[in-house]
Amino acid sequence: MKKEKILTITWITLVILTIIEYTFAELSISATLAFSGILLASFFKYIGVAFQFLELKHAHILWKFITVFIVVLFVILMTVIYL
Repeated sequence: MKKEKILTITWITLVILTIIEYTFAELSISATLAFSGILLASFFKYIGVAFQFLELKHAHILWKFITVFIVVLFVILMTVIYL
C-alpha cells in the first residue's frame, strides 16, 4: 500500500475517533461511560499518531514498548484517579 494512502486512512480514522469523543462528551447519559469512551478513543488516537506520523513503526522494539507502556500507564492512572 502506498504511504500516502496509509496516511490518509490514518487521518480519516483520527477524525472519526474525534467525532466519537465529541459524541461521548455531548450525548452520554453516564459520566463514567463518557470518561471511558473518551479515554479509549484517545488511546487509539495516540497510538495511531505515534506509529504513523511520528514514524515509531520503524523504531527499535524498545521504543515501541516504552511508548505503549507509558500510554497504558497513563490510562490506568487516569482511570484510578477518576473512579
